[in-house]
Amino acid sequence: MYNHLLFDADGTLFDFKAAERFALEALFHELEIEGTECVKALYSELNHAIWLEFEQGTITIEALKTERFRRFFDRLQLAYDPEKTSERYLDFLSRSNHLLPKARELLMALRQRGYRLSLITNGISRVQRGRLAATKTLSFFDHVVISEEIGSQKPDPAFFNALFTITGMDEEDRKRALVIGDSLSSDIKGAIGASLDSCWYNPDRTNAEPQQRPTYQIASLDELLELLPKKAVTS
Repeated sequence: MYNHLLFDADGTLFDFKAAERFALEALFHELEIEGTECVKALYSELNHAIWLEFEQGTITIEALKTERFRRFFDRLQLAYDPEKTSERYLDFLSRSNHLLPKARELLMALRQRGYRLSLITNGISRVQRGRLAATKTLSFFDHVVISEEIGSQKPDPAFFNALFTITGMDEEDRKRALVIGDSLSSDIKGAIGASLDSCWYNPDRTNAEPQQRPTYQIASLDELLELLPKKAVTS
């Protein structure tokens, strides 16, 4: 049924928790901040919240980069420069080579089956492209669509309209495309709004709201190979 798979990046193929931990440890070492688990958890909490604001369109990507550190330093009552800190953090994050287990094997197998693959990500261009290089995964994808580069983010319909233009997908092509991602609020909601089939990568086996019901649901990347035909459709 499908021949074009549209993959989210963080939490679906890239191990963002490991990447964040790697970047924070390097940053805290440089700033001489004691990187306790509580401190790391605080940053993760603030970062997650501000990315949700970005999905909802209440903050720009440029403001997000600095604002998350401004909030972080305010909570810890530290006097570091959030703009300079953001630049260094992005440097470290862009060097991350952390993939989720079996992600590379999945991409290789899907390519061998003849599927067209695209990466669709709400992210910062220099970070996502740096990680594609670090993980040596860029060659798997026909297209890489990054929210910062196109000026809109999932689940905004504008993101998917730009995706259709970049990939050359017409109405018939969209019937054979499948969005795969871990976020109900961006990946699945965006796919539903764009009338695309979706597969929710849900390793924690949490429940979806009725209005965000994906076409399929998997708890491991291996299950995607079982779900999809051994050969992509060609017409």
